[in-house]
Amino acid sequence: MIHSILAHEFKGLLYIMSASLIFLIITPKFMFAHYRRKLLFICILFVLTYFYIAYEDIDPLLYGIHLTPVSLALAALFEGLLPGLFTWLAFNFCTLLFLQMYIMPTFVGSTLLLVTGIILHYKQVLQSTYFKIFLMSLLLLTVYLVGYFIFFDNWSAVQQSELVIAIIGTYLSSMYVSCIYHHVKNQERMREELFRAEKYQVIGQLAASISHEIRNPLTTAQGFLQLMNRKNLTAEQIQTYRNYAASGIEQANSIITDYLNYAKPTVETVRPLHVQEEIDTVVPMVSPLCLLSKVEMVVQHLSQKPMYIMGESKKFQQSLLNIMKNAVESMPDGGVLKVTTWSDNEGVHIHIKDTGVGMSNYQIKRIGMPFYTTKEKGTGLGLMVVISLVKSMNGTISYYSRPNEGTTCVLQYKQVHL
Repeated sequence: MIHSILAHEFKGLLYIMSASLIFLIITPKFMFAHYRRKLLFICILFVLTYFYIAYEDIDPLLYGIHLTPVSLALAALFEGLLPGLFTWLAFNFCTLLFLQMYIMPTFVGSTLLLVTGIILHYKQVLQSTYFKIFLMSLLLLTVYLVGYFIFFDNWSAVQQSELVIAIIGTYLSSMYVSCIYHHVKNQERMREELFRAEKYQVIGQLAASISHEIRNPLTTAQGFLQLMNRKNLTAEQIQTYRNYAASGIEQANSIITDYLNYAKPTVETVRPLHVQEEIDTVVPMVSPLCLLSKVEMVVQHLSQKPMYIMGESKKFQQSLLNIMKNAVESMPDGGVLKVTTWSDNEGVHIHIKDTGVGMSNYQIKRIGMPFYTTKEKGTGLGLMVVISLVKSMNGTISYYSRPNEGTTCVLQYKQVHL
């Protein structure tokens, strides 16, 4: 008889564990909203209840003092009012259909358990320790069994030893299932908190990235405006500086627009870009910074024929401007910035070399990581954006450097033959 009790309790426990695992596995995967999550719980409950009633031999005693309280305690304590209420309805309805003599004990015990479980649920049960979960499980089962046995009047059909074994099994089952469920729910909550933290971090990175990217064209515009204060400038020079300053402001506005439409694809059409012309367009934007930093800039196009790549002009210029500006800033005492281009069977190559302070292998490996920077006032996001822009144009970027020996940035793109 003891083996029969244990077998029935074990089967009931398997059904409860199956329902719990199905629910916990499916909900995080599909990211259900609050009420849809509750609806899923109810659907799983009714499906497994049907299979239990249709295919299992129901032991009235174990159904009343094991399966009902363990399932109801789990639903009310961890999932709240709606799942708890439907679990209460399901078990009382099954009792009404198949176990008429146990209607009153089950109704009273389950009602007391439901009310107590709902109260405990709103006491931040997910933040509770495992010891508190143990105590809550013990309390809920005790409340249920007290209410159940007050109205239980079929003592002649129950042996005392069987009853004791069944009750012990119920307590052990409830504590075990509750702790497992609590652990999985806790892990789910921690994943959600981590997801929110990462989302806020991305927002912070995005804000810092915007300020960093806007600073570049504004610095260029500021440099040309400062040059306009020089004496003995011709009207043509003033107009040229004014145009470059306006171009820098326009680029800053374009960057802001791109970030405001971050989730949408860019509207600029990808087209063949003349590499030499694009670089020659960027050079005047960097010239004021070179002049102020006492840096000589040399541009050398080794290929006589025009080189074309597929891409977006603004993105290409933005990445070049970022790399060149970083190169100039790495030469605080002046130096040489050399830009070399050529093409071969592997594609179009652009080398941007400086004679600055250089980098160690450790620093090179961390290039492009958010907030990692070797500059005192840098954010570390500029190169992260550059890498993203280069990849968006199906290009590659790599760095070669040694401390105090300068740095070479190598860009490679697939060549387009027109």
